[in-house]
Amino acid sequence: MPIERVIVGEAKIVIRAVLPQVFEALVNSEKLRQWWASAVRAEAELGGRYESNPPEGHQVGTITTIEAPRELSFTWPLEQDASVIETTVSYELSPKGSETQVHVVHTSPTTISGNWFETWRRKLDALKAFLETGAAAVWSS
Repeated sequence: MPIERVIVGEAKIVIRAVLPQVFEALVNSEKLRQWWASAVRAEAELGGRYESNPPEGHQVGTITTIEAPRELSFTWPLEQDASVIETTVSYELSPKGSETQVHVVHTSPTTISGNWFETWRRKLDALKAFLETGAAAVWSS
């Protein structure tokens, strides 16, 4: 019987870029640094590390699904109440003509603190800005 999971964050966006270009921005460390976090590393393979230092804190996850150019999932451990909760982030990409729809879902075995719906909306806005205009996110030190 599968373990029940709670959706703690979710967002969708359509980006004026083709599917492979969007997928590359999710798995290429150099591209991720432009929109996700200033320090990030992705090993784009099943079981590879997905490591970053976004404002939410340092995370090291493991890629659990990678089916280029349509799906990417990874674990994303988050600290809460002096323990670590193993959350999962899943991206699903689908073509919309010359554009790509990106749907991200963040799940957890339990409710977690934070406004993750807003966090993922901001992250997808940054991805869209990077891919459509080349604008890199500004990271505070």
